[in-house]
Amino acid sequence: MVLMGDLTKHFSRWEFECSCGCEFDRVQVAFVERLQKVREKFGPITVHSGCRCEAHNLSVGGSPSSSHLKGLAADLRCANSLSRYLLLKILMAEGFQRIGMGQEFVHVDLDPLKPQPLIWLY
Repeated sequence: MVLMGDLTKHFSRWEFECSCGCEFDRVQVAFVERLQKVREKFGPITVHSGCRCEAHNLSVGGSPSSSHLKGLAADLRCANSLSRYLLLKILMAEGFQRIGMGQEFVHVDLDPLKPQPLIWLY
């Protein structure tokens, strides 16, 4: 059962709010529902970066066409190489086709206007 204010069983709207404090949180529910399926297989997932307002996106060096601006992307914390491997395997099994690999996070998005399938490095 999803409680009032929660997006899915394990994800709340506040987890996807812009981290600059502006409260921008237009995360797309369909995106979070897909992440929920990943979470059920992977275990706890921490959202490092969800939605971003234009100012915050600029301050962190995000692309002007970042999917974070549309509520279609998240950077998920990853502690080590094994976690990255397992998360990548599950994301691909759940149909995610846009994945970026960072040292401490995995970017995933469902932006239909961007090239796919692809995996890139930060």
